[in-house]
Amino acid sequence: MKDYKEIFERLYNNYGPQNWWPADTKFEIAVGAILTQNTMWRNVVLSIKNLENAGLLEPYRMYITPIEKLSYLIKPSGFPKLKAMRLKNFLAFFSNFSFDFDKLEKFETRDLYGMLLTVNGIGHETASSILLYIFNRPIFVYDAYFKRMVSRLGIDSTEIEKSFNDAKVLGEFHALIVQHSKMHCRSKPICRMCPLIDICEYGEQNV
Repeated sequence: MKDYKEIFERLYNNYGPQNWWPADTKFEIAVGAILTQNTMWRNVVLSIKNLENAGLLEPYRMYITPIEKLSYLIKPSGFPKLKAMRLKNFLAFFSNFSFDFDKLEKFETRDLYGMLLTVNGIGHETASSILLYIFNRPIFVYDAYFKRMVSRLGIDSTEIEKSFNDAKVLGEFHALIVQHSKMHCRSKPICRMCPLIDICEYGEQNV
């Protein structure tokens, strides 16, 4: 019987703690969550470094920065004009709360999730990342890596939050799945030596 607790334990024992989200501030997490859309994390790191060097990893300073400059700095993440506009949209929303995450903290998870989704450019995955990693709400990030893994394992993708009601564990699990997807569960999978091979329907048929 496959279950998420066993999958988590196997991935954790194989890869160790991932210490996500890799950021120094809550605002940096939000920026990274927006920039990582449709790109590799290593590209986001380059953009974050550019913003840090320019002194723009502070919400108000980024808010007043011309979009052309912002686009140039985040170019490594791809779609620079589009993502710069998405950052600006988030900052316009954030300005209503004086750029203070503590003022957003008071909202119930469901309400805050809905509020984030009203921001043009923030979808379900990005909103979930913000809720999980900034506000420590027990919401899982149902990204492409997770969907691909569970489809191959042959397991119900809706059961994960029933297995874990802990934001720290859900964040660690999400990070482990990302790492696993880089190492083994790629678009063209490398099933050899996969720590989940014996419980994976796809792997058992293709090794």
